Amino acid sequence: MNERTVTTETGAGDFLEGIPDGVVVYDPETGVIRAVNARFAALTGFDRERLVGRHVEDLLADERRSESRAVDPGDGTATVEWPLERRDGGTVWAELSASRVERDGGTRVLATARDVTDRKHRQDELGRFEELVEHVPTGIFRAHDDPEGTFLEANPTMVDLFDADSKADLLSTPVADIYADGDDRRRFFDTIAETNVVTEKLELRTLDGESFWGLVTVCRCSPVDGEPYLDGAIKDVTEAREYRQVLEEQNERLELLNRIVRHDIRNDMQLVQGMTDLLDNVVTGGHRPQLETIRSRTDHVIELTDVMGDLMETLVSETDPTLEPIHLSYVLDQEIREAQSSYPEATIRTRGNVPLVEVVANDMLGSVFRNLLNNAVQHSDRDDPTVTVSASAEDDAVTVRVADDGSGIPDDRKETVFGKGEKGIDSEGTGLGLYLVYTLVDQYGGDVWIEDNDPRGTVFVLRFERAA
Repeated sequence: MNERTVTTETGAGDFLEGIPDGVVVYDPETGVIRAVNARFAALTGFDRERLVGRHVEDLLADERRSESRAVDPGDGTATVEWPLERRDGGTVWAELSASRVERDGGTRVLATARDVTDRKHRQDELGRFEELVEHVPTGIFRAHDDPEGTFLEANPTMVDLFDADSKADLLSTPVADIYADGDDRRRFFDTIAETNVVTEKLELRTLDGESFWGLVTVCRCSPVDGEPYLDGAIKDVTEAREYRQVLEEQNERLELLNRIVRHDIRNDMQLVQGMTDLLDNVVTGGHRPQLETIRSRTDHVIELTDVMGDLMETLVSETDPTLEPIHLSYVLDQEIREAQSSYPEATIRTRGNVPLVEVVANDMLGSVFRNLLNNAVQHSDRDDPTVTVSASAEDDAVTVRVADDGSGIPDDRKETVFGKGEKGIDSEGTGLGLYLVYTLVDQYGGDVWIEDNDPRGTVFVLRFERAA
């Protein structure tokens, strides 16, 4: 430490110790500290002997020394906040209120120092919060707890959201004016009074009278020493709401189409199927091929209506369908029996025992296996095709394999048959059935892919999440 002259104020001790705050006395011309009290020494952690004789700017934390000068209050009083360096290497923020005093025939500056570190940190945090609020792309506001009152504060997004000319323009607007419907406004404020926090989609209007839909979240604050007020946020959800309405209208049309396909068309085709059976004993000779063609096409249309119905039911369901534990062996055995009954010329069998486990799915799981079994038989190049089903379980997953002995699927079509990367039913896949398989398994959180069978044919591999 550099050598310096230490001079203390005569008779100052009792006077300084009687002041309830920390006190530092220094020369206004040189900035040299002449005296400190015990509270100021405790504030910095240095002994008084180390403080007296130092320049007052030496007390500042390193990063602020170049920015400050010793406080000279002139003929009045000056108040500043300084970051003071502590002996332990830390920093304490002090509010210094300095004024000139005449002492021992000379002029001194007497500055009281109060620890405002906590307040300073709160101010810094508030400043960072206000900066965030200023830039967040959601309208943030504070308003009187009264629909007839005005806004107290608003960020720039709020100003833009309501097409106000300026922040002052918005702050002078009654809160009631932003609601498109007076009944909605009254109900919303009644709910706030009951619950203190509420989130709701409301039709709002700009200062120019243009309507839009906003997702409004409001919190009612009741300070101990003040009037209640509202803090809130508003997000424009007009586009999302309109998109939702379009989806709902499309779903309604799909449901109507589903009813027509499943009820009207299917009933008519079953009537044709019945008439065809009646003609079986009448038509002979050269007309038999035509009758068989009618029967085959009728069966195909009936099957197609079933698949289309399942597919539309899947497409119009919620984005996140309700899933539940489903017994795999029960569903799989049932679909194998039905497929064997529908195709007596084929051999459809299981290899090994199907594990008695549950998978994450829903009541459409049967459609997955039904379409794979039908696909394996219908697209076989054999007169008596064989389809083998096997399954295995792990701790968290279940794998099902549906293998046929047909002609197989080329590698370049192993994904496109599901409609992956294509436009669903417009893809070059083998039909709606496999697209439905992929869609359902994907909704279940599982996966499906194709492998080659040995020595020939195709294996559809399905992997499901095992239910806990």
